[in-house]
Amino acid sequence: MPPTCSRLARWRVCSRGSKIPLLDQEAAIKRVALIHWDVPEGQARVARLARLGYAATRYNRAGPALLREIRASVPSAVLIDLSRLPSQGRDVAVELRANPATRDIPLVFVDGLPEKVLVVRQSLPDAVYSTWTHLVDDLPRAIARPPRRLAVPEVAPAAPSGKSTASRLGLQPGSVVALLSAPPDFAASLEPLPQGVALRRQMGDDVDLAVWFVRSRRELQDGLALRASRLAKGRLWILVPKTSASQSGDLSPASVRALGQAQGLVEEKSATIETTWSGVLLV
Repeated sequence: MPPTCSRLARWRVCSRGSKIPLLDQEAAIKRVALIHWDVPEGQARVARLARLGYAATRYNRAGPALLREIRASVPSAVLIDLSRLPSQGRDVAVELRANPATRDIPLVFVDGLPEKVLVVRQSLPDAVYSTWTHLVDDLPRAIARPPRRLAVPEVAPAAPSGKSTASRLGLQPGSVVALLSAPPDFAASLEPLPQGVALRRQMGDDVDLAVWFVRSRRELQDGLALRASRLAKGRLWILVPKTSASQSGDLSPASVRALGQAQGLVEEKSATIETTWSGVLLV
């Protein structure tokens, strides 16, 4: 027969003589990790979890450092918001599941577009899929009844060694970086970010570096004057598709240089940032 337990003031005493400190056990049940890539929205979600009775620690990065912190804290569940960078969220979950030290931690995915959630479900069918509206019921259920048989998908092979995208762009520790019209998963390609880097979606006076993705010459002509006026003391990367010269009205690094010069901007360097994007850095 399974042991029976009685509650005392500070201990749970079981019939087989074992004693579990109640305070530690109850505190562990309420400690969760939240993976959310947007800082302001992530902070709001932490506050929401606090109102539900959970102490949440938010993370907005991936890689070995994140895995070490989660392994050291052993939260009762890991929540991954799929509304932003869903492929990055999936990769974090797969790495957690692949590591024996974190494999048993319940995974709870929250929100996300249906087609993106479906892709994650194919890799991790035994995780809990919820929304921020239904989390009040789904999270305690996920903690109380973790899956008995765990799916352990294969971790994708590491990318070839070489200069990272963040290094090519020249991201510096503590800098403020604006990503303008970026592809949905581009921010994930910058990981791991240099320490203290803050990503924004709009330009402001505090922006040190702006990375603007331009897909047509008209878009470049219409928007360059505004970008230049807001640049202040920062720098501006203008990225154009490498195959765009024949598709977008003669959009090329050469046209970026010419139009930038007309706005008083000078080229600092040019580079291939990713396989499909060429960039010109203007100051």
